[in-house]
Amino acid sequence: MENITIIHDLKDSKDSLGRSFKEVNMKKTHNITMGSLVECHNGVRLFVVSLDRDCDGTPLYSLCADKNDTVRYSEGFGNTGWDRGYSEGSLKVINLNMPI
Repeated sequence: MENITIIHDLKDSKDSLGRSFKEVNMKKTHNITMGSLVECHNGVRLFVVSLDRDCDGTPLYSLCADKNDTVRYSEGFGNTGWDRGYSEGSLKVINLNMPI
């Protein structure tokens, strides 16, 4: 049987502590809070209803039109009404206190 190397288990050459990509990503925090109104790349505005992670530990967000729809159907699976898998860079937090 061949050894299989999973990319996120490789050492991150930019990390001075010699950690893997996943170890580095798991230390990253979610900077957008639950319930925040965000705008997606396509201009749609939704609420953050779940703070998730990709298989490599990268922080991700699940969004929904209903701010209170935060219950998972089962561990590891979000609600079918959620739009999942958004990275922080693809979202813009909408400040409701700013004038339009």
